[in-house]
This record gives sequence, structure tokens and C-alpha cells, in this order.
Amino acid sequence: MIRSLATLAYDTRRAAFFETQLIAALQILASGDTTAGRMVGSWAGAMGHTQFMPTSFLDHAVDFTGDGKRDIWSDDPRDALASTGAYLAFHGWTRGQPWGVEVMLPKGFDYTQADREIIRPPAEWAAIGITDVTGKPVPDHGPASILLPGGAGGAAFMIFDNFEVLEAYNTADAYVIGVGHLADRIAGGRAIQASWPREIRALSYDERIELQERLTARGFDTQKIDAKIGPLTIAAVRAYQVSEGMVPDGYPSPKLLQTLR
Repeated sequence: MIRSLATLAYDTRRAAFFETQLIAALQILASGDTTAGRMVGSWAGAMGHTQFMPTSFLDHAVDFTGDGKRDIWSDDPRDALASTGAYLAFHGWTRGQPWGVEVMLPKGFDYTQADREIIRPPAEWAAIGITDVTGKPVPDHGPASILLPGGAGGAAFMIFDNFEVLEAYNTADAYVIGVGHLADRIAGGRAIQASWPREIRALSYDERIELQERLTARGFDTQKIDAKIGPLTIAAVRAYQVSEGMVPDGYPSPKLLQTLR
């Protein structure tokens, strides 16, 4: 870990960030939580079972087993899992609240409503015909929005505050859904019921850049040309879809890019 972080600190692209991580890693060694030989992780500095960056370790790691060490590398994963729990609790995890619930959308659903900025109680979503996959209203787990990670042709989810808490770990929707769904399955939950649009491939890096450039040139400003399909780009896609009379699901598909071309 020390060798990798020193290399990344030397690389000028994100030197300040990785210098901070290198110093934090040295502080972990000084504390006696582990040894240099056991401090292994990814090339980018993420360590242990649940991939803590060194600064996250210093801020949130706990000694759950009571052996005097915060050991997120051990074959016994309890310190790593408890540390992850502490991290999520710090970022506002609500006990008993799901990250999200798979839902069915009513016929004629207004896809502009599937927007992270539109937040309503489950009862209000139920009033326009949104139910869980069994046809029942979603219980009141708190304010929620509708997420369409695969566009109008894929699964739909009603997501709650805990979705955002998981984003503190990794901001990618696919990551949050993957982790959240795995947890649901471990707890005995059903598999995702809707089909996924597997025939629609993801855009390449160059295609995402092109998408943002073409949208911005057409007057649908993505704010950044960075190949990251975040809320600003999704909003621009949706606005373009509305202008063209397309289903405004905000999904950046190859077909959408071809239409822009």
C-alpha cells in the first residue's frame, strides 16, 4: 500500500489527494493496527474487505473484536464490517429503512417524474398508481424519488435517503443498487423482477464525451464535458427527449446519441 500511495502522490494528476492518503497510511502503521506487509489493497489505495481509503480508516475504523487493533484485513471480517457500519452511520444511515424498493409504474406514467429532485412520500406515489412488484402500495419509509437505472425499458425503483448514504461510499448508481440488492438477497429478499434492456450497451468514454458536446451544442447544457453521466447530463438528456417527443427517461443510450448525430 505504501509503495502504491507513494507512486500516486508523485503523479501530479491527483498529488495532493494521494499525499494525504500516504500520510494517513503511515499514521495507521504508526498506530500498530497492522504491519506494512499486511497493509494490502488496490492500486488506488483502497484497503481491506470493504475497501477503505486510509483517511476513511482513520475517521471510521473500529476495533469490534476487542483485540486492540482495527484490523480490516483479517480473515475474520468483523472489524471490517463494523467499520463499514460506522462509516454508514456517520453519513446518516436510517435503521430499518430500505435503500430502495422495486416498483411497477402505471400505464401512461409521466417519465419526467422519474427525477432525483422530485421527492414525495410513498402515499403520493401510490396515488398516481406506483406500487411494489406485488401490486401493493410501498410502505412509508420516508420521502422517496423514482429511479430508472436502465431507462424506460428496465427496472424502476423507489429510492429513499439510505440510497444517498450508500452513495457516500461510491457515487455510481450501479454500485449502490448492486450493494443494496445483494444485502436484500442475503436477508431473504426476492430477485429484481423486471427485465433489463440487455440489448442496449453502455456508451464508451468517447461516446459519452460526444453526447455531452452534442447536447450542449444543441442548447441542452450538461455544464461539464467530462464523460460522467450524472444528474446534470441526465437532466440535459431528458430535456432533449422532451423537445423531440421521445420518452423522457433521461437514459443516454446509443440510439439517443445516433439521433443527436
